[in-house]
Amino acid sequence: MKKRGSVTVFIALIFVCISALICALLESARTSSARLYLQTAGDSAIDSLFSRYHRVMWENYRIFALESESDDNIGDLICEYMKPYVKYSGMYRIQNPNVSLNKKICLNDNGGMYLEQEIIDYMKLGTFESIFDGSPDDLWKDIEDAKSMEKITSDYGLSSREAIDVEKALKRLSENIDAQEKIKLKMKEALNTKNLGELKKLSDNLKKKLKKIPELVKKYERKADKMSAKLREIEAKNSSDLNKLSNSNKEYIEGEIEKFKDYVDKDSERRLEVTALSLQSESMITELDNLDCDIESLQSVLDEADEDDEEDYDSEISEGWDRVSDDIYSLGEMKLNCKHGIADEDKEDKLKQIKDMIADGVFSLVIPANRTVSDKSINTLSLPSNAATGGYTGRNLAERLLIDEYMGEYFADFTDDINTPLSYELEYILNGDSSDRANLESAVLKLLAIREGLNYMHIIRDSAKMQLATELAAAISGVLCLPQITFIVKFLIIAVWALVESAIDIKGLLSGGKVPVIKGGDDWHTDLDSIFNILSNNDLGNSDEFKRGINYEGYLKMLLYIEDPVKRNFRMMDIMQIDIGVGQKDFLIKDMVYGVDANISCGAKRLFSDISFFAGQFGGLNLGYETEVRVEKIY
Repeated sequence: MKKRGSVTVFIALIFVCISALICALLESARTSSARLYLQTAGDSAIDSLFSRYHRVMWENYRIFALESESDDNIGDLICEYMKPYVKYSGMYRIQNPNVSLNKKICLNDNGGMYLEQEIIDYMKLGTFESIFDGSPDDLWKDIEDAKSMEKITSDYGLSSREAIDVEKALKRLSENIDAQEKIKLKMKEALNTKNLGELKKLSDNLKKKLKKIPELVKKYERKADKMSAKLREIEAKNSSDLNKLSNSNKEYIEGEIEKFKDYVDKDSERRLEVTALSLQSESMITELDNLDCDIESLQSVLDEADEDDEEDYDSEISEGWDRVSDDIYSLGEMKLNCKHGIADEDKEDKLKQIKDMIADGVFSLVIPANRTVSDKSINTLSLPSNAATGGYTGRNLAERLLIDEYMGEYFADFTDDINTPLSYELEYILNGDSSDRANLESAVLKLLAIREGLNYMHIIRDSAKMQLATELAAAISGVLCLPQITFIVKFLIIAVWALVESAIDIKGLLSGGKVPVIKGGDDWHTDLDSIFNILSNNDLGNSDEFKRGINYEGYLKMLLYIEDPVKRNFRMMDIMQIDIGVGQKDFLIKDMVYGVDANISCGAKRLFSDISFFAGQFGGLNLGYETEVRVEKIY
């Protein structure tokens, strides 16, 4: 019987095709699984990499960051962590992993916003007590009002001093005129006693007084011109700050400015009378020259008289004395009829001395007796703030508060008295100077400006204090002055009073005390008598009664709340770098990695398509291939 194999061949072909399909499906499944395996290996490797966070950075500042000097270092570490996965990849057959970084995010990128994010993420986990009772933005409206008030009152305070200088110049003129009248009285007395030598001497003295008049007039004119120019300059300079004030403060300041303008207008009227004194002095000097001639003629008659001609002698002598008498009694009378001057120049001078002493030497006055100022300084050339980056985006109110509270928690200030490369860290973040002293001085001046404006607003809202200031101004200016000068002196008194109170506030804060932002009557420490004691004592007194309000750190945090965020962030990183650098000399913030985005590629070998019996069926495929996955990680 003839045998046929067609069925067998057909079945064999079907089996080959089915086997090839099954192997292809298995290879496809294995390849997909290999990719998933590689993704798992990559994720595990990058998680392991990020577990290498800088321990000191976390312990000191609660910031997670991976220290890495280069991209290659990150790639090598990821490959190292993938070795166990490669070794035990089994049927997935991955090998030779290679890492290429798409992006590396460092803490100092984008204006330090990633550092901020770390801070915010950490601070959200805890609770804190904010220094702001209500909305910080509302509080800062009051603070900004105070800062604008301080600028305006300081400038007009200087102008008030110049107005007082004008009054003093007029008083010097008045004193000269009074001295002239006294000389004239003595001349009349010498005339009655016929003391020709005394008359000559008094005439010379009167000339000296008259010759000083033009210079005194010019001095007054210079003072008046300077005051007018300064007032116009101040008005233009402070127009924007004036518009920032609240309605009540703006109304008060505008009222005070009007009084300055009224004073300038009144002084313009006085100027006509004062200027005329120069010409009058010249005329009177001419009259005295005539008197001197008549005195000399009379002296000649007396010296050359002939006793034999006694009748002619007596006649000439008599005529000579008559001429001298006429000259004396016909001398012009110089007067200053306008109101002018300052009654108590000594007290007014003390006000200026107090203002100058605090303005120029407030730093030495406010440092507590039991503390010395740190003389530490740092080299800023290698600090992160010298390479600030852009791309920063703003934060909402809650996030800004969290950052503000973080700085108070993890950075020291003057009152903490710690021993670190810079002892005054919050002050550095606020000001960015290279030395502790410079940073503390800048912080003190900023706080003084705020407190001065707030204290000024307290005084003008307190009727009792305003009454005391008015009474002292009236006593200093006197009843003979222009009414406007009393208001100007009061302006100076309030400015000095607010400044002294502010300096005492700062000393209390630096001593560890508290000062409320908006003071009540019980929080006030000075009166108008005690402020003058500062000159004799050269001391602001004790600072023990500061129990209510916000402490020094709180005031610094208020200032930092509105500080430029990029500067603030990089100065925080400066402090972190120099502090950690004490123990780790090569520590740099720029090496601190916050996030990584990378591609991991691996070589792989096929499995099911490489079985020898079926190898021919997949002859068009390469035995090796590459697969790639993407991994991302941020703290």
